[in-house]
Parts: sequence; C-alpha cells; structure tokens
Amino acid sequence: MNSITKKAVSLMALCGVIQGAAHASEIVMDTLLVSGGPSPCLAVRVNIIQDGKSLSELNLGPTGTLKVQKGTLVHFKKGQEYLVQASCISGSGFVQQSGLKFVADGRTIIVQFADNGFQIKRGGVAY
Repeated sequence: MNSITKKAVSLMALCGVIQGAAHASEIVMDTLLVSGGPSPCLAVRVNIIQDGKSLSELNLGPTGTLKVQKGTLVHFKKGQEYLVQASCISGSGFVQQSGLKFVADGRTIIVQFADNGFQIKRGGVAY
C-alpha cells in the first residue's frame, strides 16, 4: 500500500445496501476493490462482461467515487468466467486500456489508480 490513507465503502452488490462508512480513497464492492491515488486518469470506465453480455458499466474515480453507468453492481459468482475491460478517462489526451479475463474463485479484482495510469489485478480472498 502507498502512503495515501486508505479508507473503504463496503457495498453489497446484490441488495445495494451500504454496509460500511464512506471514506475518500478506496471502494470495496463485495468483489471489486478500487484503490484511489494520484493518476492522469480522471476516472476509469470499467465494463464487466459475462458470456459476451455487459452486466455493468462503472465509472470509478481516483478519490473513491463510483457511478453506475449501466446495469447494477456485480457480485462475482465462484466458478463463473468474467471479463473486465477498463479504460482511462483523461482530460489530457492520456490513453490507457486494460482487461482481465478470469474465473471467479473468491479473490477480489483490484482497480488501482497510479502515477502512470491504473492497474487491474487479482487480490486476496474476500468472499
């Protein structure tokens, strides 16, 4: 973890109820973690796809903001295959796209803002 104070909002994706306290730089959506920080990305647009169908499109901000653009918050079901596609939304012309295809196994997916854009990676066991 970097020196930025980490805080969390825990959202239950299935019922949409906020369970934790709202904080500034980190969002936990049951199976998706967003870690904020300085970045050339004003936001990261995340598209969660299963069997070729978009389940959810989210805009994630480096300060911990979350806006559902399409669909609902997704709870990754163990044993199911997903594709997460992400792209940087930048006001400066900076371009970055990334993706991660995985079979849900109880580990979180982390979208981490960084000085050089963002990263998508697998985390530890969360569900």
